[in-house]
Amino acid sequence: MPIEVTSLPRQAGIRSLRKFLRRVLARALHPLAYSFRHAVPLSKRQLLLRSVPGLLAIALVAGGDTLLRSYKYYSRIIDARLASGYLTSRPGLYAAPRTIQVGQNISRSRLIDALLRAGYAESVTGLTNPVAHPIANIVWNGSFSQTEAAIEICPARRSKRPAVIRATFGGAENQNTISELTGDDLPLDSFTLEPEVLSNDLSYKTGKRETVRYSDLPPVLVQAILSIEDRRFFQHSGLDPMGIGRALLRNAGDERVGQGGSTITQQLVKNTYLTPERTLRRKYAEAMLAFALERRLTKQDIFALYCNEVYLGQRDAVAARGVREAAHIYFGKELKDLSLGEAATLAGMIQGPVRYSPVRHPEAAQQRRNLVLKSMVRDGWIDAAQSAELLPERVVVSPASVSNNSLAPFFVDYVDRTMETLGETVGRSHSESTDVSAASQRVYTTIDLDLQRLAESAIKKQLVRLDAVYKSRNVKPQAALVALDPRTGNVVAMVGGRDYARSQLNRVTDARRQPGSTFKPFVYAAALEDGMSPVQQFADAPREFVYDRNKIYRPANFGGGYSMRDVTMRDGLVRSLNTVTVDVAMQTGLARIANLAAQFGLPRPERYPSLALGTEEVTPLQLAVAYAAFVNGGRRVQPKVIAAFGEPLAAASMSEETNNETEQVISPTTAYMVTNMLSAVVDHGTARAARGAVKGTAIAGKTGTSRDGWFVGYTQNLVCVVWIGFDDNQQLGLTGAAAALPAWTDFMSAAIELRPELGGRNFECPEGINFVEIDADTGQRSTLTCPHRELIAVTPRLLPNLECFEHGAFPELKELAPENPRETENQTVLAQHARAPFRLVRPSDSAAAATRVDVDARGRRTLVNALR
Repeated sequence: MPIEVTSLPRQAGIRSLRKFLRRVLARALHPLAYSFRHAVPLSKRQLLLRSVPGLLAIALVAGGDTLLRSYKYYSRIIDARLASGYLTSRPGLYAAPRTIQVGQNISRSRLIDALLRAGYAESVTGLTNPVAHPIANIVWNGSFSQTEAAIEICPARRSKRPAVIRATFGGAENQNTISELTGDDLPLDSFTLEPEVLSNDLSYKTGKRETVRYSDLPPVLVQAILSIEDRRFFQHSGLDPMGIGRALLRNAGDERVGQGGSTITQQLVKNTYLTPERTLRRKYAEAMLAFALERRLTKQDIFALYCNEVYLGQRDAVAARGVREAAHIYFGKELKDLSLGEAATLAGMIQGPVRYSPVRHPEAAQQRRNLVLKSMVRDGWIDAAQSAELLPERVVVSPASVSNNSLAPFFVDYVDRTMETLGETVGRSHSESTDVSAASQRVYTTIDLDLQRLAESAIKKQLVRLDAVYKSRNVKPQAALVALDPRTGNVVAMVGGRDYARSQLNRVTDARRQPGSTFKPFVYAAALEDGMSPVQQFADAPREFVYDRNKIYRPANFGGGYSMRDVTMRDGLVRSLNTVTVDVAMQTGLARIANLAAQFGLPRPERYPSLALGTEEVTPLQLAVAYAAFVNGGRRVQPKVIAAFGEPLAAASMSEETNNETEQVISPTTAYMVTNMLSAVVDHGTARAARGAVKGTAIAGKTGTSRDGWFVGYTQNLVCVVWIGFDDNQQLGLTGAAAALPAWTDFMSAAIELRPELGGRNFECPEGINFVEIDADTGQRSTLTCPHRELIAVTPRLLPNLECFEHGAFPELKELAPENPRETENQTVLAQHARAPFRLVRPSDSAAAATRVDVDARGRRTLVNALR
C-alpha cells in the first residue's frame, strides 16, 4: 500500500523548529524577566536557579544552526523508516511466505483469509483510494478490494511489485480455482504474499500481536494514559519544554540520565528507533526524532502506535507488548470490555511494568492505579465520586494460565532455542555514532502456516479418538508431529503436544523414545550398502543369535507368529519380521549399523543385537531428518527452522530454496532401493491403510511399535513423523498402525489436496537402478504362473537371474540356486534367457555342472543335466 503520511515540507518543519526555539527561550527567561521588571528581591541562590533555564535556553538558541542540521538529519531517518514500512519492519518471527499461482485450488474466502493474515487491510473505498484508515499506511502490508469476479490486491509500495494485482476466479462452475493473474494488466504466473507474523517480540515467549487502531481504544484507557503519561499530548508538538528542562536540571553533570520528562511521542521513538541506554546523547536524538515524527503523522496515529508498542510486563512465559495483549494477559478481556479500574491499572504500569505488576506486586499496583484515578479527576475525565468508589478496591487479575497465542507455539519456542544456540544477536542493530537503530531485524522461519494448521487439526482429531480408548486411565496420551522438506531440511510443521498451555514440553525435539520398527530401514540400508540383495533368503522361524562369544539373544516376531519358511530380505522389512531383521543385522555387522545410524543423525546405538529392533531412544525430529536421506538420494540434511536473519526482504526472494549443508551417507541407489521396499510397506505391508487414504501419490513409510506408536512416511517432497504415547512412558498398547498412522494420513491427505506439488506419482529414480518382476515368495524372476508377483528396484549386479523354481516349469532347478545371492567375487553367475537354451556355471566348483534347456516350437522346455 502506498505510504501517505501527513508530511510537511522540510522548510516548513524548519520554520516550526525556529518558532519552537523562540517559545522555549521566552518561557525559560520569563521568571527572570518578571523578577527584574517588578524589582523582586532575589537571593543569590534564587537568582542562580531562575537564571539556569534562561542560560540553557540561550545556549539552545545559540546552537540553532546545529539544531537545524540535526533536524534535517533526523528527518531523513524518519522519512526512510516510514517509506520502508514503519511497524512492518519491526523485529519478530515470520513464517514462510505463501505463493498464489494460476490454477491453484483456493476459494475466494480462503484467499481473503490469507491476505488478512499476511497483513493486508480490506479497503472499503476501492483501490483508487487504497487507504482504508490513516494508520494502515504504516502498519499493514497493503490493501485489497473485492469485485464480482476477482480480488484486486494493492501491495505496499516498498514491495516493488505491481501496483495492482488482480486474481480472477473461474466461472460459475469453478469458483474455487484462480483462472487468471495479472499485474498492472500484464499476465502473471504467480505472486508471493508477505510472510505472516508468528511472534512480534524476540525477547520473550510471546504470541502474534494484533494491531489496534485509535478507534479501537476505549476512551477510558486513552484518558487514563494521557492523565498519567502526557496530559498535554494533543497540544504540544512532540516535545514538552518544561519536561526537558526538568530532566536537564536533575541530571546536570551526570552523563547517565536517571529521569526525564518524555512525551508519548518521545517514548514511541525511544521504543522503536533508539538503543536502550540512557544518555544525554540518546535523549537529544529522541527529541529530534519526536519533533520530526510529529510533522509526519497525526496525533491519533502516534497514540495508536504507542499503545501497540508499549511494554507492560509479562506473566509466566508470556510477555505483554501493547495494551491489547496486556488486557488479555492480566484481565482476560478485550480492550472494549475494560473497566475504569482496569484501564487505570494498565496505564499505571507503563512507567514500571515490573514494579507495578498486578501479579507480582498487587499492593504497589493498587497504589499506582489510585494515583492514575486521582490524576483523571484532576484533569476532569472522571468525578471524585467515581474515584473514591474504586480507591479501596484491590486489583483483581484473571486466573493464571499459560497462554501462547502464537500460531505455532512449540515451533516458536524451538526457534528461540535455536537462536540462542547459534549465538545470533537478534533485535536492534545499533549505530554507535547516533544511537539510532539502523534497522529492525526480522527472523524469517521455515514454518508453513497452512500445513501447520493441518497438522494441529490432524493431531487433535486423533487424540479425540484415543481419549475414547483410554478414558479409564488417569492420564491422557500425548502426540507429536513434525514435517519437513527432505531436500532443504526446512521444518514446515511442528506440533509438540496436545496442549501448549498445559505442557510446554516439545515432544518433537525433546522427548526421546524407542522408535521400534521405524529403525529397521537403517539396518536394511546397511545391508544393501554392503552388497546384500533384497531377494536374499532368510528363515522366518524362531532363532537364537550368539553375541559377545557366549551371550544368546532370542528375538520374537510381533504377536509371536512365524511362517516357518524362507522369506526374502525385502519381505522381512515389508512384514516387519523381527527375526529376519536381527539375522540381517548380525550378517551385516552391528558396528556397521551403529556407525551408519550415527551418520544418519541418530544417536549411536549400543552394539547389541536388539539395536536392530529400535531400542536406542530417538526424537521424532531426528527420525524425520534420517528418513529424509532416503528420498534425498542418500544425502542427510540438517534440520532448519530459520531461513534468514536481517531486514525486511522482498517476498519473492523468500520463496527461493535456501542452502543447507548435506552429507552423503549412503549411495543414491541404496536410498532408492530402501524407498522401493518402504513403498511396499504402504502398498501391502503394515502401513497399507495409508494407501487408501492418500491416493494417486507415491508414498513410502514404516510403522513402529514399542511402548509408543510411531509412523514415519514420506512422499517425493515431504517427510512426516507422528508419535503417540504417554509422558510417563506407560505402555500404549496399540500398534503404530493403529495409534500414529491415522494422524499421518489425515495430515498428509489434506496437505497434498491443498498443495498437490507436495505429492508426486513417482519417486525420483537415480541412474544404476533396474526394475525386475519377482515372485514375492521366492525372490526369483516371476513366471506367468507365480501367484504373487512384485516389481522391485535393484542394481544390475543384484538382479535375480533365475526364474522362479516353485511356480515355473522346472522346480528341479531350485537345487542349483545359490542360497545367498550376495555380491562377491566368487558368487554363482546365473545366465538365463526366457526362451532359449542357457548355461549355469558355478565357478567355485572343481567341475562345471552344465544344464541345458531345450525349447521346442510350442515353447515347451526339456531339462537336460550333464556333468563335465
